[in-house]
Amino acid sequence: MNKSGNMTTIESLCLTVTSGGTPRRGNPDYWNNGTIPWVKTGELKDCRIYDADEKITEVGLAESSAKIFPENTILMAMYGDGRTITGLGIVKNEVATNQACCAMIVDPKKCDHQYLYYSLMHHRHKLLGLVVAGAQRNLSVGTIKQFETNSWPLKTQKNIASTLSVYDDLIENNTRRIQILEEMAQKIYTEWFVHFRFPGHEKIKMVDSELGQIPNGWEFKRLGDLCSEKTITVQPDAVDPDTPYVGLEHIPRKSITLQNWDNAEKITSTKKTFKLGDILFGKIRPYFHKVSIAPINGITSTDSIVIRAEESDFFPLVLCCTSSVPFVDHATQTSNGTKMPRANWKVLVKYQIPFPNKEILNQFNNFINSIISQTRTLMFKNRNLRKTRDLLLPKLISGEIDVSDMSIPEELAA
Repeated sequence: MNKSGNMTTIESLCLTVTSGGTPRRGNPDYWNNGTIPWVKTGELKDCRIYDADEKITEVGLAESSAKIFPENTILMAMYGDGRTITGLGIVKNEVATNQACCAMIVDPKKCDHQYLYYSLMHHRHKLLGLVVAGAQRNLSVGTIKQFETNSWPLKTQKNIASTLSVYDDLIENNTRRIQILEEMAQKIYTEWFVHFRFPGHEKIKMVDSELGQIPNGWEFKRLGDLCSEKTITVQPDAVDPDTPYVGLEHIPRKSITLQNWDNAEKITSTKKTFKLGDILFGKIRPYFHKVSIAPINGITSTDSIVIRAEESDFFPLVLCCTSSVPFVDHATQTSNGTKMPRANWKVLVKYQIPFPNKEILNQFNNFINSIISQTRTLMFKNRNLRKTRDLLLPKLISGEIDVSDMSIPEELAA
């Protein structure tokens, strides 16, 4: 296989290269009860796209510049900061997008869609060099059309893509397992601490309290009795460049498992410190539901609330409470500000939590700590898989490794 192969424009490999559109926000007929996933640039995180945070209606689609893109369309973020722009996604179900997403529908006679996805990932540094700086950094559809990438024979493309996709298959499987484990944790919390259906509840009498009925031997505690906010700050010049940095953009929505972070080499403003096991709660627009466990020591944005349990036995309960939908809704309803609402910790500490007897607390902690341990293990497996894939990526795309002589590692085949 000749190194680098021929260089060919994206446009010549595709049937269509275009962008999406946004139905008018002020028209409820375009958004209420929408069924068509509508993808935004922030959702393009080098991943497969099955759904979207927002959905539009058929009317919104018909009366705007939004378009339906089919399965196997490659999406690229054209606007945003350095962490968003050139973000990629492979469409796995039909979706629409906003105008900041470039959609590439490949010609299957010339190009394998997965190969194009990995090729664009490999050439990201070149694409970033073409970004136009202004009020908002951006690429254009025209620029992407004329961008050149390595073009191998179709069979070679498929071999390269199938080799790399093995890693992404495993990452996706691990991510699904993390999601299932997290759902289990929330269900256990809801059953035990909302519906009071914990093991042996049938034998426990319900008694009156100031906040309603509660199992005999339980009490209500304020969130502030179980945890506190940590506000130790650090200046950029006092931070080791290799220190892990977690911005709000790294904290996933509706997931307690933090899987991505950067290092501190480029930070230019005051940050907060956090320790392994702290809970990072996104303060700005709390309805985004960004609440995750810190899997390492590091620093974070001052727009995160760093929550630390007062005792290790309190941690599972604090975590499940602060990451629950009712608590996030409460944080949203009591937030300050209109355009950029911020959660108010002084209000949140007053949130009431049912607190059980020692036996029930120990049982709950055993369940939740086991789940957290499993999600943490899967998260680090995913990071290692991404690292290995990213090391292999340039060697495959450039032709340095001949895929005709390459076999899939045994641990991945398993």
